[in-house]
Formats: sequence, structure tokens, C-alpha cells
Amino acid sequence: MSLESAKVQLNQVHGVNIYEAAARRGIDPAKIIDFSVSVNPLGLSPKAKKKLGKEGLAAVLHYPDSQCRELRRALAEYHSIPAETILPGAGSIEFIYSLPHLLEFKKVLLVTPASSKYENALEAQSPGCRIDFFETREKDGFELSVEGLLMALTQGYDALFLCNPNNPTGILTEKKDLLRVLARTERENTWFILDEAFVEFVPGETLLREAAFSTRLITLRSLSHFFAMPGLRTGYMVSNPEVIRKLQEKKEPWGLNSLAQFVASESLRDTAYIDRTPAYIQEERENLILGLRGIPGFIPYPGSANYLLVQIHPSLDLTAADLRERLIPRGILIRDCRSFHHIGPYFFRVAVRTRRENQALLRALGQVQKEIVKAGKG
Repeated sequence: MSLESAKVQLNQVHGVNIYEAAARRGIDPAKIIDFSVSVNPLGLSPKAKKKLGKEGLAAVLHYPDSQCRELRRALAEYHSIPAETILPGAGSIEFIYSLPHLLEFKKVLLVTPASSKYENALEAQSPGCRIDFFETREKDGFELSVEGLLMALTQGYDALFLCNPNNPTGILTEKKDLLRVLARTERENTWFILDEAFVEFVPGETLLREAAFSTRLITLRSLSHFFAMPGLRTGYMVSNPEVIRKLQEKKEPWGLNSLAQFVASESLRDTAYIDRTPAYIQEERENLILGLRGIPGFIPYPGSANYLLVQIHPSLDLTAADLRERLIPRGILIRDCRSFHHIGPYFFRVAVRTRRENQALLRALGQVQKEIVKAGKG
């Protein structure tokens, strides 16, 4: 892959990042509130921060533990599952890219809307792989038709990719329905790749424990969002021990650096921080939804994660890309959702941040809406 192709692919995955947006406008990145990335607004775990100083810096003086023993122990304790069912890696993206090659996918079903990272990974790692899309629709509120998906899975797929809660819609498919999907994938000998990058914000809805014993389920987790450590690129997958052993044998050594292992292990043991986060996000999400509903022309979807999908009403005659450009000079960066499959140009995603930051977003959106209405009357 050429450098230029890699840049295009990166932008398709992440959209316009804060550094690019700031450089293009000549703005200090520190003066932009980044609503385009969905990271816990409480920041890094206080327990991890406290121990990061002397102990954390000492960790970088040694080669990483290639087996990630301490992190696996911390994850096993946190989830109450066997350590041998866990495989840490450099973010969940490492597994999204490695699984298609290692498991030799030839025909895949992908539930959309979805990040382009899944298709990018399949095209890069499994050339010639056929990708079919199972679309959730705007008219249904982007809710998954479980009956339709069960029927589609009888068509001989090697793998199903599904993100829950969905990104970017935030819509949650309930655990009871996912268990039906799991039963069908096991019956059809289809790998079920379940991306649970945001499920931590919805306690009790994970299939992680089922993955530890299932013959076909692989759950992917990221510590970037709930634990606010995207810069350390830390994630893990959970599946039955046989799958974990198979993948570990083919995995490159030292994929996860010492500092990432240290911070992740400490964060997982910060029970006060872990308990506080879901309630904080729920409260701020509800306040943000109410605020958005109070601005004519912006329609928020009732998501379950730490972000919201918002639709722009046609009356504003404004695309999400146009809105993003109008907001950057006001110190606000949103995620234009054009890069997500099967979603139109009038949708954007915003992270749930602190009360003060959310109010800044609402003020900026209100200003834009008034400017457009005034210009229309002129």
C-alpha cells in the first residue's frame, strides 16, 4: 500500500482529526473542543494517573512482557473470566486487521451503518473477499432487524461483523437478541466478530462471558473510549482458549508497549472511576439530547453510548460537512458521518463531554442555526 493510499484510508476511518482541522484554519488545537472522538470526559483513571509518575516511567526502561501477563490478570479479574480466554493487543483495530487474514475469510456479512475500518481491513488482509452489507435503516430508527439478520446468516458466510452499540448511531441491540444471533452463527459455522468498543457504557449488555466458551464468537474491546487512553493504543479480544492460542502463535511479539500495559492494568482496578462513569455519561447524554432538541433543525437519536448521532433537518439546507466547517472557527470539531456506510450527508456524531463543553457545543449550534435562518429571510 502506498503512503498516499494509507493516508486516504486513515482519513476514511477517523475523519478529519483535530490537528488537521486546526492546521488548516491556523488555530491552536488546544483551543478546539474535540467532539469528533468519543472518549470518557472524566479523563484517565485517577488511580492510574497517581501511579503513572515514577512506576509508569520505570516501565519504559524494560522490554514489554510479550505475554501481557499482568494485564491479562487484571482483565480476568475485572470480567471474572479465565485469563487464557483473553488476548491483549494494540487496540481493537489490531484484531480487526489480523482476523480476516488469520481466519481466511472469503465471504463476510457486515451490519451497517459501520465504520469503514472493517471494509478497509477485509480488503487489505483478505483480497478477493466478498463483502455483503446488512443495512439498518433510517426509517426504522437504525434498529437492527434481528429476524432479517437471522435469515441472511443462512446464506453461507464465513464471518459476521457487528458493532454494539452501533457506531455511529449509538443504537443498542439487546443481549437477548444477540444471543439468538450467536446461536445462528454457531449453527451455520460462521464467525461472529462482535465489536464491543462502547459496550462498557451500557453495563450488563456484553457477550464477553459467552465468548469465553463459544466456538464461534470473538468479542473485541478497546480501552480508548471508556478508560480514556486512545493514545496508548490498548485493546483486547476474548474468545475460547483454542482460538486465543491459535492467534497468539501468529501474533507479532511486543505488540503492546510497557506503558500501555501498566496504565491499562491500573485503570481496570479503579473501581470508583469505573462505577462513576456510566452514571455520569447517562446524565450528560440526556442533558445534551434535551439541548439539541431545543435547537430547531437538529434531530438527535437516542443512543446508548458516549456519543450521539444527530440528523440535520432539510429545512436548514446544510450538510454535516458544511456544519463542521462552520463550527471549527468557533472552537468546536464534530464528526461528519459520510465515511460510515449507508448513512447520508446530513448526519453528524458528537461525543458526550463535560457539562461546560456540551453547553459550548449547544451555543455554537444555536448560533449557526440563527445565522442560516436570518440569511434565508434576507
